Amino acid sequence: MSSPDDALAVLRYRPRMQGPTVEPVVTQVQVPPGMLGPDPVSFEVRCFVVADAGGVVLVDTCTPGSTEAIGKALVSVGAAWSDVSDIVLTHRHFDHAGGLAETRQQASGATIWAGAQDAPEIPTVDGRAVRQLAEGDRVGELRVLHTPGHTAGHISLLHEAASLLFIGDLVGSMDGVVVFGPSAFTADPELSRRSLRRMVGLAPDRILFSHGGEVSHPGTAIVDLLSQS
Repeated sequence: MSSPDDALAVLRYRPRMQGPTVEPVVTQVQVPPGMLGPDPVSFEVRCFVVADAGGVVLVDTCTPGSTEAIGKALVSVGAAWSDVSDIVLTHRHFDHAGGLAETRQQASGATIWAGAQDAPEIPTVDGRAVRQLAEGDRVGELRVLHTPGHTAGHISLLHEAASLLFIGDLVGSMDGVVVFGPSAFTADPELSRRSLRRMVGLAPDRILFSHGGEVSHPGTAIVDLLSQS
């Protein structure tokens, strides 16, 4: 049953004709002892509601139990679940695709997408396979960039008009500093670095990380990080 907030959002939502409105959804992931060391580890993961002239796209779904937070983000941009046309997964890892089944129940009309090499590894929802994306494809106003390394099918998404890049897990930030994620979760670190160098070469004004908040001058910060590794 829809809430009063959802009904209000339907009335308020209008497609944006200039740059996108992006609302991050931040959740916490608990890693049990033994995976990243002897102690449990907690870290944040982000998915994004992207609203613009092309409609409303959800980039990643976080983990199970995230739909309430995603719903609030939709309302904050003046949209509702019924406005979500597409769900794009940057890669197959649980902290990004784990909430897919619950999210798909809410956004029943959305098409689900992921990189071609990762899509077959993501469980189907309601019998619908995840559709495959390749380099240069578009989902709304977002251009797909194949950026393998973290996983074979990892993708990044570029909103060219806004010079805005969703970089997935190629790199993240912690306390305002750009960092690499744990090597245990990266299939091919060197290939991932090559993909990252390519993304920096695009010189986007803004880079949104799936782990951690934005940093100022992200391109320079990433180049510095690469030079140290």
